[in-house]
Amino acid sequence: MINKKEFQAQNNLRGLNKIRIKFLHRIARNILSPKIRLKLYKWMGISIGENVFIGTETFLDDEVPNLITIEKNVVIAFKVTIVAHDDTNGKVAPVLVKEGAYIGTGAIITMGTEIGKNAIVGAGAVVTKNVPENSTVVGVPAKIID
Repeated sequence: MINKKEFQAQNNLRGLNKIRIKFLHRIARNILSPKIRLKLYKWMGISIGENVFIGTETFLDDEVPNLITIEKNVVIAFKVTIVAHDDTNGKVAPVLVKEGAYIGTGAIITMGTEIGKNAIVGAGAVVTKNVPENSTVVGVPAKIID
């Protein structure tokens, strides 16, 4: 984990740029066009691969967006939350969603986690640990099911 304030200073995530990112995020969360939504998230600094769908009302961390990587062929349903920072301890850590993953409605992905290739995160799950590839996790906290 990295200190949040130091990371933001090193990556120009303060001042007017921070306001710009928050403005883009506000629009992206509610815009109806999936293509424009992806473009806005990319402009925020999130790395997004090809053939990705991100549903409306999804919250992708706007404090440290460049710590989120979403590989190709990923589906993120609506009202998902992905955070790469923790204000209680002032730390940040990357989040990686690997190729072919599916994240269900209302799931929460916490900082420092990796969603494996072709993994499925069930609706409403809270992911606090890495999800292995080709597995399905559900629940609070998320646990692997057969």
